Amino acid sequence: MKRIYGILFFALLHLGLTAQNSVLIKNVDVWDGTSNLLANNVSVLIEDNLIKQVAKNIAEPAGATIIDGSGKTLIPGLSDAHVHLALTMGMKEIRNDADWMYTSIKSAKAAENFLMLGFTTVRDLGGPVFGLKRAIDEGLIPGPRIYPSGAFISQTSGHGDSRNANEPSTHWSCAPMHPVDDLGWSFVVDGVPEVLKASRENLRKGATQLKIMAGGGIDSDFDPIHSIQFTSEELEAAVKAAADWDTYVAVHIYNAKGAIRALNAGVKCLDHGHLIDEEAVKLLKEKDAWLVPQSFWTMAPANFWAPGMDTIPAPLFKKIKLVLDGTVRMMELAKKYNVNVAFGSDAYGALGFEAYALMAFTARVRWY
Repeated sequence: MKRIYGILFFALLHLGLTAQNSVLIKNVDVWDGTSNLLANNVSVLIEDNLIKQVAKNIAEPAGATIIDGSGKTLIPGLSDAHVHLALTMGMKEIRNDADWMYTSIKSAKAAENFLMLGFTTVRDLGGPVFGLKRAIDEGLIPGPRIYPSGAFISQTSGHGDSRNANEPSTHWSCAPMHPVDDLGWSFVVDGVPEVLKASRENLRKGATQLKIMAGGGIDSDFDPIHSIQFTSEELEAAVKAAADWDTYVAVHIYNAKGAIRALNAGVKCLDHGHLIDEEAVKLLKEKDAWLVPQSFWTMAPANFWAPGMDTIPAPLFKKIKLVLDGTVRMMELAKKYNVNVAFGSDAYGALGFEAYALMAFTARVRWY
């Protein structure tokens, strides 16, 4: 089934499901997430946030909230394995112009937007969302279940080093950490001891996995796409710290050499990977690791990359073109070797951009 139209009822957290003992959804067609067929005109009983029964006729429990689905389609909650709920504007604005409370409120709205699109679980791969997660878990605001990574872990000059051209390194100047970094946006570290400290600090705050910048990025000024970031020893240090916490490391990487280095260091998840080659994909398969690509980027309009603009500025487009040119090849290799591929949109930016995550379903029809 390539297209499903209807309501994503499993965004019921918005209706206060956490405070309800029973919810009965009647008159819906149910897709279970794996079948090629719908279960037509059925009811679904939810008790204490768990699905208890799916059947044609279910007696209404006393005191239950009753929802008439009006013949629409009900599907399981969606999961997005690559989001940045706190990144509702560019890092330059966050770093230099925006008040922290303003960015926090926008983050809460982004979380609600994802939920209302049907995403009930997200893996946040960088940014200060521990407080947002707590507020959602306590039922203070609507939002999806969040698996947070905490601050980006980046080397000096890496994809998470967001300093402007005139901002000195704290290592050379002994200057204090930038207030934004102190809030948990990014740890810029070099050498095994510093990588260990950054990893353990994120884990202490509640990270469910670690996010390491292992190569160049698009939305960063000082690191070319082909650059390889962190040494094998530094990556292995993060992997060991994560393993001691019974979790894993995901890396931001586009290029093949960086992917191979990361996989050999024990990294379990390559996020992006648009420029990986056959050697890297074979190693990915051998290591039973995961690829989290963004194939819908080939369909995204200019406004996605450069909000408010009809065209993409030349320096930015130069990086984007490199990535997009490799996307089809990456997806073909992933399918050829049947590697583990997760759904992760990396749909962030202005509020409303969360809807781009749904475009990833359409894009993947080409290969799956």
